[in-house]
Amino acid sequence: MNKIKNRIFVDKKINSNDHIILDADQIHYLKSVLRTKKSDYVSVFNRELLFLTRVIDITKKTCELEIIDQKKIKSEDHNITLFFSPIKRTPLETMIQKCSEIGISIFQPVIMEHTNMKNINFERLNLIAIEACEQSNRNMIPEIYKPISFTSMINDDSLASYLYCSLDEKKENIKNRKLNKNEAIGIIIGPEGDFSAKEYEGLKSKKKSIGVTLGPNILKSETAAITATSIIMDHIYNA
Repeated sequence: MNKIKNRIFVDKKINSNDHIILDADQIHYLKSVLRTKKSDYVSVFNRELLFLTRVIDITKKTCELEIIDQKKIKSEDHNITLFFSPIKRTPLETMIQKCSEIGISIFQPVIMEHTNMKNINFERLNLIAIEACEQSNRNMIPEIYKPISFTSMINDDSLASYLYCSLDEKKENIKNRKLNKNEAIGIIIGPEGDFSAKEYEGLKSKKKSIGVTLGPNILKSETAAITATSIIMDHIYNA
């Protein structure tokens, strides 16, 4: 199935003999943003299947799609969890958008000592993640979990490795780590003001935890998350 620029995520079960009826926001996106017209092809995906469809009719209020072909969505080869301290709304939304485009599998907020933002609009963040996947031709929508405590994160050992990003330039560069895309990887990003001394001690003692540097500059939390995700994705797929 060829890449189609017109892509829509539909969070419901779709039968192969159905005509797909879109809701108002999806119609607006197709017609007003992507300039989709009658007879254009549209790629529609849910959490299981990818459909090639053709527009039967589209107006400002209605859109009907005919299913031409379908295939099962393959699981991604990688599994990367981003552990992060919640930050202010705009940079948080930027982080969710860009890291969804790049390939984060799970977003796990963690309440840390220097966390200064605890109210999270999960519904909006999920919409941002979906739009990022629609735009980037990614078929797997990342999960956005409810916040956990720093202690809960430290006690979790379900992943193959945990890379915590440190301001210490003497730490190892991510590119020097041997990482396997078939093993679950965790990225841990600190809050504004960095991890506390107590949290650094917890990270150093954590099983399978490794401190890494992103370079000599002090990065904002969202920049650090995007940079680390980009480096790791490039490393596991192109090394």
